[in-house]
Amino acid sequence: MELKIINNPQRSRFETLVEGDYAYLDYVFYKGALALVHTYVPPKNRRKGIAFAIIKFALEYAKREHLKIIPGCSSVALYIELHPEYETLVAMQYLS
Repeated sequence: MELKIINNPQRSRFETLVEGDYAYLDYVFYKGALALVHTYVPPKNRRKGIAFAIIKFALEYAKREHLKIIPGCSSVALYIELHPEYETLVAMQYLS
């Protein structure tokens, strides 16, 4: 499945349209960092790798824009745990 993922700054989310429904990762800027706060994939499209594809897109965006990220969503934290090459993007001062 090929996804067209975009940054939608008007809605503060990275999103893709899948079978007529949006899957997305909400974000907010917090003290200069990009907080990735909530991932949503419609139930009929879960377990297809869509959430991880959006998360990877967001992390690559942060890397290109020289932004630190705050993994405020458990899916984002899991993705980074599975892909430690993104650990350098994490704004450590905001983690507990």
